[in-house]
Amino acid sequence: MTKDLFVRGLDDEIHTKIGKAADALGVSLNSIVKDALDKWLEKNSQHIHKHELILYKDEKSLSSLLRSIDYIAKGENVFRACCGPKDHQGMQFLEKHGWYNGTVEPFNEFVSKPSRYAAKVIQSIGEKVGKKQLFTMAFLAGHLAKEKSASEATKFCKWYGEKDVPGITYCVAKADTFFSGGVDNLLEFFNIHDQVFMVNDNQLLKIHVANENIHKLFMN
Repeated sequence: MTKDLFVRGLDDEIHTKIGKAADALGVSLNSIVKDALDKWLEKNSQHIHKHELILYKDEKSLSSLLRSIDYIAKGENVFRACCGPKDHQGMQFLEKHGWYNGTVEPFNEFVSKPSRYAAKVIQSIGEKVGKKQLFTMAFLAGHLAKEKSASEATKFCKWYGEKDVPGITYCVAKADTFFSGGVDNLLEFFNIHDQVFMVNDNQLLKIHVANENIHKLFMN
């Protein structure tokens, strides 16, 4: 059974209205959200370019995320792709559930030449998409941070973000892989992504980083 992923920050009034509508129609709240997402993707399929970051606390948190995303991302107008090391929990789950594996072999080339390798992955996935909306789960940055360094992974993500790859790409990595790389690198890593999320157990938390005036510390 699919486990719901709670999104913190959703307006309570909107959540209540959707819940009442779901009860009246005799359907689940998830099905309404999924239908709305499908229609939104179809309408905006030619305009989307997003590169977002999802950090997860542990394997349990990742499992919760994957089950929810797999459920929500199903649709006739969506092409679901993934890339990363074959022994990664995320890759194994998504492949098992029908996601296209755009990983190019030999994978060990990625660590030595990240951008050159990733260009091949972009081409591999791009040849299969057709006219559908591309939705990619990428487990590359986390692997690079683990094998080389968090700063190298940040450089790679910056390169990827500048490539203007169509569709929505979620860069998925374990949180502690980057928290150990220093504050400056962590902030840069956040800033090169359009949005940053953290998965803690079954909660999806949005992280917002912004410069503030010191006077904010003394304001309500």
